[in-house]
Amino acid sequence: MSHQTPIPSGDHPEQTVFSIPATLFQACPDRRVILRTADPAAARTLLGPAVPSRVLFLQVTDLTADLGPLVHWGEGLAIDLLMADPATQLPLLYRCTGLLDRHPVRVTIALLPGVARAVKLAVSLGFAVRLAGHQASPAVVAELQEALAGYLYNPTVAQPVEPFHGLLLAFLHDTPVDLWALLERDQAEVLILDDQGQVAPDQGPACVTAWRAGLVAAGAECRDCPWLAPCGAYFKWPRSDADCTGVKSLFAELHAAAAELRAGLAAFAASRG
Repeated sequence: MSHQTPIPSGDHPEQTVFSIPATLFQACPDRRVILRTADPAAARTLLGPAVPSRVLFLQVTDLTADLGPLVHWGEGLAIDLLMADPATQLPLLYRCTGLLDRHPVRVTIALLPGVARAVKLAVSLGFAVRLAGHQASPAVVAELQEALAGYLYNPTVAQPVEPFHGLLLAFLHDTPVDLWALLERDQAEVLILDDQGQVAPDQGPACVTAWRAGLVAAGAECRDCPWLAPCGAYFKWPRSDADCTGVKSLFAELHAAAAELRAGLAAFAASRG
């Protein structure tokens, strides 16, 4: 492997995970990392037969790439498949199912038209799902409502769909939850670096707490929003004037579902004496 100059990491907490191109792996020798690659074969060659424990997962950024090199390698290594355009890339999921025999696999699906069908197919094939994006169009929000209904009420769904899954559990158990952390967009927890090893400019605010506090102080919609704590102004990035009416309905539906589930669990416990 060629020598690489280490990327300075002193400005970031030790626990911060770096999301980096696989080609920069040797430049982050002391960090837990998420490796991004469009070439699974090259990533396999780079890492060798035994995947280092500091590699948390491998994100494949091209669904048309040859996944064969990953099927019988790195057993147990988590793999994240990036679906940037769900409307056109939906059929590509079928060719990815061979990974499930030896890897936990998640599909990260962009908040774009086609997201509801993509979520439905992904979970039916056995993939976990993460939704990626901030400010969806009204049409896509309607698709998210459809996807949420499927997650909540389809008894065959056995895989988590984030952020629905994390929010539901938090509401059910009345525990704190933060959407930025849940979706791996808080720079204090996961820092995304570009091909030059610089902080990617489009991943979100440098400080989530300051972003949220600034909006509240400015009298933005967040100030009186009942979902400010779990949302953390996630859907106000990057445009702080974005209308959150649609996404508020998602929070309300999840909160109601958690209350219904809690009541059902309490009734069951009471019936058992």
